[in-house]
Amino acid sequence: MSTQIQERSLTPAEEQFHTSSIYPKPLNWGGPTWKIRNDYPAPPPGFSPGGLPSLPLPDFPHTELDAPWLKIDFRKEPEKYGTVIKEYCWEGNREAQFIPQDNHVRAWYHAPWMHASANGREPLKGLTFERPIPPLEFAKSQTHALQNWAIGFYNSPGASLFGYVWDDPNTPNWTQNLRFPEGTCVFKLLLTTASDKQVFTMKDSPSWPAVSSFKIVPTTAMFGLSSSIVDAAPPFSKVISPQPNPTVAPTSGAKREDHASHIRLIQVDWAVVDSRAPIGWVFGTFMYNGTLKQIKDPWDRLTLVGVQWGNDPQLDQTAYDGGKRPVESWINPDAEDLRKELGGKRPSWGYNGRLNGPADNFVSACASCHSVAQWNPGPMVQPGKLVKNKWIPENEKLTMTWFDNVKAGEPFSVRGALSCDYSLQLMIGFENYQTWLAKERTPVKKNVLFSWPGRRVVFRARPEDRAPDQTDEEKERIQRILDSIVVEREPARNGPTLEYTDEDESPPTDE
Repeated sequence: MSTQIQERSLTPAEEQFHTSSIYPKPLNWGGPTWKIRNDYPAPPPGFSPGGLPSLPLPDFPHTELDAPWLKIDFRKEPEKYGTVIKEYCWEGNREAQFIPQDNHVRAWYHAPWMHASANGREPLKGLTFERPIPPLEFAKSQTHALQNWAIGFYNSPGASLFGYVWDDPNTPNWTQNLRFPEGTCVFKLLLTTASDKQVFTMKDSPSWPAVSSFKIVPTTAMFGLSSSIVDAAPPFSKVISPQPNPTVAPTSGAKREDHASHIRLIQVDWAVVDSRAPIGWVFGTFMYNGTLKQIKDPWDRLTLVGVQWGNDPQLDQTAYDGGKRPVESWINPDAEDLRKELGGKRPSWGYNGRLNGPADNFVSACASCHSVAQWNPGPMVQPGKLVKNKWIPENEKLTMTWFDNVKAGEPFSVRGALSCDYSLQLMIGFENYQTWLAKERTPVKKNVLFSWPGRRVVFRARPEDRAPDQTDEEKERIQRILDSIVVEREPARNGPTLEYTDEDESPPTDE
């Protein structure tokens, strides 16, 4: 897609498409601010968004895929597979401080429209608000709720699908199921407010500035090496989003502070298209591990938590209680030892032994969460409740629908939905665009309906409304009625609230 600005005024939609952040930079901030990269490569001639993964890729001067992980069997060598992908993502980006515009090795891009919501991009690094970690979930010493913020990156094959959808920012093209081509790689950096005292594995974690006033003492270079958050500072007096009570995280990123602070690397997620996997994707996640002191660069102090290539749809609660374990996830024994040593309340990394990262919800899994990426979406996790730190689903049969092996390019809900192929950022960005577009139109009184996840609401015209001699006035009347209806559902961002308290145990304090 060509994003060269013509010598004309941009339309409101084009202005929004090129917006990096709607939040102001901190007072007296003299450093750089974040800029979106959205000059996406155009899809190749004859490109079909739901086509075969063997289609030729855009903007590649050579015919061989730049996808070294495809030479490795993820089932037999999952750790090598994940390490090769991490090195691929780091190459050029690490030296460029993860600014794609400065990467001279290979092109990387950001997803559009991630700015236009309460959880939208902050102005210094383009980070979006993610699921907070409740007290005690990650570590027994974690008495505070931890805020998490993240940014994602797509390589050229992956970005070409954004180029297809957003070829014209005024009229995005999403009229059929979408599918990313083979060679697609996505990775995401997650940063947290955790201190060393709260989580011992965070020692000397790399830090980034973001809109906050949380105190920090640099131990090496401020913009890219390591730092330690000071526990003696007034706890969470001013953080990325206000958090007056350190044990209670905000439910969204709607409110922001006006000071710059530093948050630190806790997790690195990645996903690649790989047709050998049952779902057409392979997911993985690394956690920062400050105990790896022998590694000089703290950005490389990462322990692979695991690799996932399917959802283990056969592993229901009965099978798990009977001793069965996932066969489409591999959990690194070193990461499992760290989880147990940290002593948090999460019983496993992901649901019933599947893969998820330290900042993620253990009642879900990497592939499960991303499988709901569609238009219109439903919640990312199944309904239920936490009983003595064990997740009890409301309905086991319903729960297992979240762990189907949804094929790449197919929707999570078969009826009334279009797939965006496991890309939550594509889904959220498009939702943000739709919300903005609705506000741009003439305000009308809305009739509000509520829908269950995975369900659709269908409006059918009466026979007399379909009459061939229907007047333009009558057609406009029907359209006004349809435009007045909005279907609302529970926000799908964070999932259920988890409170870790036993009948005879309450969270410890720092006092």
